Amino acid sequence: MQSTITLPISTIQHDFEAVISDVQEGIIPDDSFWVSFYKSGEPSVHGKVHLTLDEENRDLVRFEGRGGVVFEHRGGRDYYVACPTLSVPETRVVVPSRQYSDPLPRLASDQIYAFDVAPDGSQFAAGYENGTVMIVPTTSRLPPSAHTTSKPHLNTITSLRFFPSSRVLLTSGVDFAVNILPAEIPSSAQSLTPKRITPVRSLKGHSRAVTSTAVISRGRNVLSSGKDGTLRLWDVPSGSQIRSMGVSGYSPVLAMCAGERAEGAFAQPPNGEEKNAPVPLDDREVDTADKMVFCALQDGSFEVFDLGTKLSVFHSKPPKGSTSLSSIAYSPSASLLATGSSTGVINVYDTRAMDAPLATFSRNSASIEDLVFLSAQGGSVSLVVGTDDGLPYIADVRPEGPAVHAELVGPDCDAVRCVRVGAQAGEVWTAGDDGIVRQYEGAGI
Repeated sequence: MQSTITLPISTIQHDFEAVISDVQEGIIPDDSFWVSFYKSGEPSVHGKVHLTLDEENRDLVRFEGRGGVVFEHRGGRDYYVACPTLSVPETRVVVPSRQYSDPLPRLASDQIYAFDVAPDGSQFAAGYENGTVMIVPTTSRLPPSAHTTSKPHLNTITSLRFFPSSRVLLTSGVDFAVNILPAEIPSSAQSLTPKRITPVRSLKGHSRAVTSTAVISRGRNVLSSGKDGTLRLWDVPSGSQIRSMGVSGYSPVLAMCAGERAEGAFAQPPNGEEKNAPVPLDDREVDTADKMVFCALQDGSFEVFDLGTKLSVFHSKPPKGSTSLSSIAYSPSASLLATGSSTGVINVYDTRAMDAPLATFSRNSASIEDLVFLSAQGGSVSLVVGTDDGLPYIADVRPEGPAVHAELVGPDCDAVRCVRVGAQAGEVWTAGDDGIVRQYEGAGI
């Protein structure tokens, strides 16, 4: 059985850059900020970094780590921390390049439950507890009022996915429904007041809350999963259901993702035997033949479906104990699958050999709320992790790993429910319970 690797946690005072700025500008002659390190089963380390302005070069700030912590500023916004006592190597701490808290709504609950960023990076969408969706342009040429709002669901938004065009948005909620919204960016002339939109399609068939959605290829077909234990394929032009597939035992599906079949993955039938006859493709299906769908289940297992045949091609064994899978991510190019549990455990699998995970790791028992793969130049692959404890991070998984690649600074103990990879190299986005959307440029580089 794969042993679980414990990764360290590095935290830093979230406004440490303001402290550095105060000293650098001569507002105060010296100051300090805290840095802490944690590793399960070992004593935590809490230290401070003392700052002083150099006596001769008044543009130079000197840093001195105290209490067992190491801090290094390599210029710009490039910061690293380390802790020799806990054998924590140099770890990058990444601060947001931009934060969006206005014009995000001031609701009874500001928590963001669902989030997505458009493939072209031009806008993002945030979903709230009362069923509201807000679509916000990222361009600086439009004023804060240039946002779009909608209330496509009766209550909590559970999933948001932009179509490849970046101008159409797929939504789902706990009200059993899936909706499609227009998402055109307002022109300058339209930007003086918020624009309100209504769904152009409503897809209904689930008998319990919808938990995840996915857009297939260019968007002629979409997928949804729900707590009714089903995975449903929809025809967008007609708004009709093409097929409903039940997972094993109809266990509630808590998360779902889809992508092209990786080379050499699931080439053989499960257990070497055909269980059922493949279902012929429907005339309404477009580009589904080579797609795989991965479902994270409440019973702690995950199940894989071949969308072309509509057959289950793999079902993992549920783990011992009471844990559920809360997140799942797939990288076809890297042939990797990752699952995150409600007890903080992440498993990474090679989809060409699913018998056992390549790696199992954890930082603490906080639920893994969201996962997304991040590829970089040279073939390295990382995993962006959103957590219930408000300590999002990036973990290296290939070629070496698992290891903490970077800590994402910003949330102050507020759960990070959603993580996304942006249009630019190494760009990461997060959103969660504090109602703030954060963009991290170059975080994965």
